[in-house]
Amino acid sequence: MKIREQFSKYAKNYHNYSKIQQEGAQLLVENLPNSLGTILDIGCGSGRIYNLINSKNITYDKFYGSDFSANMIQLHPQADNVTLDIADFNTDELSKIYSNRKIDIAISSSALQWAEDINATFKTISSIAPMGAFFIFTSGTFKTLHKIANVKSPIVTKLEVLSAFNANYNELKSRELNFKLEFNTTLDMLRYIKKSGVSGGGFNLSYLELKRVIKEYNLNYLEFEALLLIGESRWK
Repeated sequence: MKIREQFSKYAKNYHNYSKIQQEGAQLLVENLPNSLGTILDIGCGSGRIYNLINSKNITYDKFYGSDFSANMIQLHPQADNVTLDIADFNTDELSKIYSNRKIDIAISSSALQWAEDINATFKTISSIAPMGAFFIFTSGTFKTLHKIANVKSPIVTKLEVLSAFNANYNELKSRELNFKLEFNTTLDMLRYIKKSGVSGGGFNLSYLELKRVIKEYNLNYLEFEALLLIGESRWK
């Protein structure tokens, strides 16, 4: 619930504080086929994947978008061939909504790191669509910050994601990615974490922990670790 609340709270600011997520979505779309049929974008947000697909002149018949935040859904572009649904991939809502619809490819960018059970989530998605394409942050994100604050990453590890993906997909493409995002001050960095949604409500520091981070964090950037994965479903 904390994750849903944070993304809903900062929905209107999200685009301005999501540079790395935008880079990840760009990479993902650049690796898609030129024709996609019917698309399901899981965690569609305000429409980053939709806008990129259209800007790249990738052809498709129908676009479904799902997100657990009604505030995000309201910001997504509308069109005759676009259908938007409020759905949480950590529940059975995806199966209920999409299992009887013809979906050719399921896409998700910067969302599935919040899966409560990544293997079960991949299994559900791979049963809905014969092809999947994903950009997922992994636990090496904010590595130095987590170490100084003495907190565990709230998101899945790289090994957990790869194991779950390979159990449900025949791999077509896999890339390990690392990014750095620079800041003028540590306070600017902490403000970014709060408003970008990347902490998912899992980085609430006490006053003393926050004070220690401000004092001891000696980098002018945040680290991001991610995976780009494309595969064919083992079950569809």
